[in-house]
Amino acid sequence: MTNNPDFLIVYGTLRPPFDNSFAQYLRQRGRNVGEGIFKGKAFDMGSYPGAIHDESSNTYVHGTVFNISNQKSAILTYLDYYEGVGEDFEQPTEFIRAIVPVSFNDTLTDCWIYLYNLSTDDKPLIESGDYSKLIGNPYQSPA
Repeated sequence: MTNNPDFLIVYGTLRPPFDNSFAQYLRQRGRNVGEGIFKGKAFDMGSYPGAIHDESSNTYVHGTVFNISNQKSAILTYLDYYEGVGEDFEQPTEFIRAIVPVSFNDTLTDCWIYLYNLSTDDKPLIESGDYSKLIGNPYQSPA
């Protein structure tokens, strides 16, 4: 496993076609390299999803993979703030930044990801593993 990958997978409100300022930041600084999946489950937290990684799972979470090598440190620092990750936030944080193997473009590649870090016991499972299909595009700007 790579300990500092050049790729990031996003599966919620940072994913196209969502259009909040943090998603725009990622699209302006990272390069979308395709759709990917990883073993695990996605849960509906209301206005955003939370995903867990589970290598033994027979279900997958869908997301968009970005190459962030050009501005990796700046992108991850900015998104850590968005996701509430790090020592400056009340512990335990809702999300953690981790590295998971992701299947995209016919290869398995380690990617940074923000995983849900709290109990999912009372959260509805997103059966398809694809949050964008569950809720449509509420953050998309009008054309």
